[in-house]
Amino acid sequence: MKIRKLPAIYLLLFLLISVCVYPQSPRRPDVDMDAFIQNIFDQQTDNVPYEDVYESLFQFYRYPLDLNKATRDDLQDLFLLSPVQVEAFLKYREQNGKLLSMYEIQAIPGFDKATIDKLLPFVKVQDDGIYKDARGLLKRMYNEHDNHYLIMRYQQTLEQQKGFAPDAKPSQKFLGSPEQLFARYRVYQKNDFSFGITTKKDVGEQLAWNPDKKQYGMDFYSAHLTLYNIGKIKCLALGDYQLMIGQGLASSAGFYRGKGAEPVLTAKRSNQGLRPYTSAMEFNYYRGAAITYALHKTIDFTAYYSNRAVDANVIKDTTDLDEYTSTIFINGLHRTDKELQGKGALNEQISGQYLQYNSVDGRLKIGLSSIYTWYDNRILRNPTLTTIYDFSGSNNLNLGADFSYVFQNFNFFGEINRSKSGGVAALGGFIASLHPTLDMALSARSYDVNYHAFYSNAFREQSLAQNERGIYWGVKYMPIKKLNFAGSFDRFEFPWLISRADAPTEGYEYRIRVNFMPTKKITLYAQYVGEVKQLNAPNRVGNTDVLSNTHRRNYLINLDYKAEKLITLKTRIQFSDFRQEMQPLEQGIVALQDVNFDFGKFRISTRFAIFDAQDYNVRIYVFEKNVLYAFAMPLYYGQGVRNYILLQYKINRQTDVWLRVAQFNYRNQDNISSGLNEIDGSTKTDVTLQVKYDF
Repeated sequence: MKIRKLPAIYLLLFLLISVCVYPQSPRRPDVDMDAFIQNIFDQQTDNVPYEDVYESLFQFYRYPLDLNKATRDDLQDLFLLSPVQVEAFLKYREQNGKLLSMYEIQAIPGFDKATIDKLLPFVKVQDDGIYKDARGLLKRMYNEHDNHYLIMRYQQTLEQQKGFAPDAKPSQKFLGSPEQLFARYRVYQKNDFSFGITTKKDVGEQLAWNPDKKQYGMDFYSAHLTLYNIGKIKCLALGDYQLMIGQGLASSAGFYRGKGAEPVLTAKRSNQGLRPYTSAMEFNYYRGAAITYALHKTIDFTAYYSNRAVDANVIKDTTDLDEYTSTIFINGLHRTDKELQGKGALNEQISGQYLQYNSVDGRLKIGLSSIYTWYDNRILRNPTLTTIYDFSGSNNLNLGADFSYVFQNFNFFGEINRSKSGGVAALGGFIASLHPTLDMALSARSYDVNYHAFYSNAFREQSLAQNERGIYWGVKYMPIKKLNFAGSFDRFEFPWLISRADAPTEGYEYRIRVNFMPTKKITLYAQYVGEVKQLNAPNRVGNTDVLSNTHRRNYLINLDYKAEKLITLKTRIQFSDFRQEMQPLEQGIVALQDVNFDFGKFRISTRFAIFDAQDYNVRIYVFEKNVLYAFAMPLYYGQGVRNYILLQYKINRQTDVWLRVAQFNYRNQDNISSGLNEIDGSTKTDVTLQVKYDF
């Protein structure tokens, strides 16, 4: 069967031209979220799906929280309010009724101007009165203008990668074209409905129709329809969705920062329940149907079922000709024949239930959960000392319980979960406002080495909630409105082997951060992060398991200055060093300057950075501005210069266009990256074009 390839740029233009024109409607003013994002992603690692996290943050801005309907969990999910402020708001609303306007929040005790300024872009006050929109669902969706949009994105690396070389061997060659394509359509109304379709083709993947290879045009599709508040049905999710239970030990979804610049509020996760899946990440979501039903005004029951094909390698056992799976892939890449062979090779089915009690005043929550997972092929890892406790078999059962209780200025929380293997994971702690100027968090965790949960995303040091014990302490102190201090300390240990450590290990991490805002135009913050871990000694003799301490430190100084109404400047220096006992000190540094212009309909964002981090242990990640709903946090490794320019133009109230050009220019380097992504040369240039249309 001959596969027809479609020129990607023609497809993008066709989609753009085919957009229908709807009557214009007012839009909320745009907000520069760069400073807010910088505070969240202050130090980056390799094992966090930042694109999903970043998109979740934008959802808070794009679909602001109605303060007249906000629950305690909703307010905590904003990560902007302390426990005292959350309780003060709920008490004020209970005593005075619904807010009449946004200006009323100034009367709430503990809501100073700095808090209100941070809060405004993400909340609203909407008085629906006694009117209830009784129109049919299709009419409500068709006439929704505030949250109804289409996004199309084109991205490409201009330099040729090894996988596209004409003389490359068939087994070492990308089957598709070098551009990445992305499109999303979504219409949404808070607490009413959400409908969306997302599709994506990664670099090197084919834009082709070949059902025999599970190719249907674009490589990835996701769709959802979620309905809210239909009688006793609180939520009905069809298609792709996520579910957040307890503290995320068994099922986790949505925005979660983990350890970072906010040391207190991130210690606890809020129970968000069912949520539509809107990301283009090709893992950590359910596909099927789910429902949350109110059995009583204080008891909700959630039942869900998921059935989807996941990427995996299928191996035939030569002894008994039986098949098994050794690895499940989550990168979603299908660029070569080998990667296509693993596309959707394993069927995963999940059936779960969650029963939750929520007291009338919302202070006490208790939940019971069960999740049963089964595969159509057994999973069997290659036996090594590191993987001996990893999941094996074709099914798994998780049973758990969780709670959250608010007592005055304390919020206690916890969850315990057990997998079929007998492994147990438990987490508990509290966050508290000890004084209007002092907040604190304390939590402890214990995850058995044989605990297995495929959709967990709990508080942890490693990439999985497994083989870990630890205790975390965080504190935030604001002596005056313009100055605050934040700090944290995390002590952890790994009872069994981990990567690069052939014996049980332990370590700790500490963080100190100072934020100073002398004027509205100037924001200055400095941060120091230190980490001590044990790894294999570099000069071991024979098979002797000898560990040595590694010391990693990261320093950051950042200055934001809004020079004039049109100009914003950012200056940052980030330095890191790494040393393993008896080894030389490794060092890395990045210095950057941003200059941003805002002319109303036209915006320009630029960056110039120089870096020197020639050892991988001192690699540095730095957040960059990108097109809307896209995430950029490149890895600074080696020596050279980094530049980008981002142009945004508002054609009219409905249409925005972005163009971004970013380039690495390396010194003393003849090639970039490795494998099929390798570029022969010292320059890498990425171009992104995006169009967003609001109906």
